[in-house]
Amino acid sequence: MRSLVSVRELGKKDVEDILKKAKGYRKGKVSKLEGDVALLFLEPSTRTRVSFEKACRRLGMNTYTVLGESSSLTKGESFLDTLKTFEALGFSGVVFRVPFVLFPYEGITKSINLSLINAGDSTHQHPTQGLIDLFTLKEVYGKLDGLKVLYVGDILHSRVFRSGAPLLRMFGAEVSVCGPRTLIPRDVHVFEVKEVFDSVDEGIDWADVVIWLRLQRERQRENFVPSERSYFERFGLTRDRYKNLKGYFMHPGPVNREIDIDGSLLYSEKSLIQGQVKNGLYVRMAVLSWCFEG
Repeated sequence: MRSLVSVRELGKKDVEDILKKAKGYRKGKVSKLEGDVALLFLEPSTRTRVSFEKACRRLGMNTYTVLGESSSLTKGESFLDTLKTFEALGFSGVVFRVPFVLFPYEGITKSINLSLINAGDSTHQHPTQGLIDLFTLKEVYGKLDGLKVLYVGDILHSRVFRSGAPLLRMFGAEVSVCGPRTLIPRDVHVFEVKEVFDSVDEGIDWADVVIWLRLQRERQRENFVPSERSYFERFGLTRDRYKNLKGYFMHPGPVNREIDIDGSLLYSEKSLIQGQVKNGLYVRMAVLSWCFEG
């Protein structure tokens, strides 16, 4: 039994094993698992929660969902005590999304007999989304050595960037970022980014693939951008910028239309967004299998 809280825990062989499983599931090879999984989602989610639920059921596992205000965490119960409750009830694992950073977490994972799978903890990590993006790009490009990937937007609050960048670099891709200076974290070079672009047009000229990120207004405690309109004009995917893309673009969702991306482009020829969503099921099946069978 394993847990997956951060991609930093994964070695290259671990990632390759998960991607191999995902590829098999995509081809229809389904191995069955047993047990009960709690889906503890204290933040809104459509793609992640539903795909995890479907992944569990396709593997033969039972799911029990706890959302937001229905959790005893709102009454002051600690996260550990909530997990101990699931453990006492005989659950095999907990898939969680929480509005706080779960760090350090080693003490928690070692003190319970549960598999923990992080479906997003505040601005810290979103491991399965990073794996989904990696899987999607490997399907399109094969080997990623030298592939230039640009993240655009709210890097400061992005758990998707913090999960995806280390995985992409693990497989040889170059990673750069672009966004308002107010939304670039001071420690961005910890992620070994190639370059920080002020101009999205210069970034697009550099990149083979561009991953747009959502402007996360709900996490911002101050005005990081003058207006959503000015942000879109400076950093969004407009029709003119679309023409200049050398390759594909991605977005983890949900998309803010006319802020992150022109709505007419979401499902265009150069978009991998629907591919990301479809692959989410297979990658999350693979992560569940890796955790519970491991």
